[in-house]
Amino acid sequence: MINRIIDEETFNKLYVEITARYSYTPLQLKTDPPILRLIPLNEESNGRDYKKIALLFLTIMTVYFTGYGLSEFYTSIIHEAIANPLILGAVYTLLFMFALVFHEYGHMRAARRYNVVIKGPYFIPAPPIQLGFIGTLGAVITMKNLPPDKQGLAKLGINGPLYGYLAGLAVAIIGVLLSPIIPVESIKPLIEKGEVSEMGFLPLTLQLLLFLRAPPPGYTILLHPLAFIGFVVFIVTFLNLIPIGQLDGGHVIRSYINMKSHDLLGYIVILLSLITGLLLRGDIGTYYLSLSIILLILKLIVGRYPHPGPANQYAVKHTYKYLLLYIALLVLTIPIPS
Repeated sequence: MINRIIDEETFNKLYVEITARYSYTPLQLKTDPPILRLIPLNEESNGRDYKKIALLFLTIMTVYFTGYGLSEFYTSIIHEAIANPLILGAVYTLLFMFALVFHEYGHMRAARRYNVVIKGPYFIPAPPIQLGFIGTLGAVITMKNLPPDKQGLAKLGINGPLYGYLAGLAVAIIGVLLSPIIPVESIKPLIEKGEVSEMGFLPLTLQLLLFLRAPPPGYTILLHPLAFIGFVVFIVTFLNLIPIGQLDGGHVIRSYINMKSHDLLGYIVILLSLITGLLLRGDIGTYYLSLSIILLILKLIVGRYPHPGPANQYAVKHTYKYLLLYIALLVLTIPIPS
């Protein structure tokens, strides 16, 4: 216990000194009287993290199989000799992994700025598209200490989605420009067989990009595999921005509201997703119903304990620029009917 509250500026200096020199992290708890705790940071092993390497290798493989599957189907429709599915699958993998890595780089850059010790990133492989999925669940990093103040917590949360969105936007623009405009009649047989279907929903950004290439009557746009990368990145970014537990959006919003309000907001978002799914029809309704189930699971797993906030629970200084960025990204990635 301490006999007075350590002011924010002094705490931040203390935080840097103790974290950098002594491998401890200070916590100033909002109690009466206030409590200052020093939590040890475990030393990292000097050896290679074989688990991280194995997960990265598996993720590259499953993403490649997805890219190859999309490319093979795409080239079978457009019949362009130049579009080799082996090469296009490799390009798909390279750009997809770039978007994932750039997302995590955003977090790591903010972590270095605020002396937050992180572990990872750990890439998460998943079944490829041939087995009904997209090849990966993204990547995660773990924080070994909390950011010192509200600004650090907000920046750490928003940097990943922001960097990932920018990477996804660059790839999506390329993908949309490469997406051919073809007669609807040419793919009618595939539609009747169920091999091709119209996407029932799209993230707002991708919807806007496709609107700029609006085809004439009787024609449609066949999404290039690289455009599909943008679709996945925007969908995952939207999910990450939802303010539940330790999700990126949870970090951002927790820096602006208290613990109880943050916990309650998580349940409100789940309920809103469920209601949206019940009100909407078709693929978009199914998406939001599925999203509500995913969010409930995440709430029970990563959000079962209230978000502690920054290391200094008496911190008050913040800036609204991160909140504005958060709202902008949420709007730009929200799935809407196509």
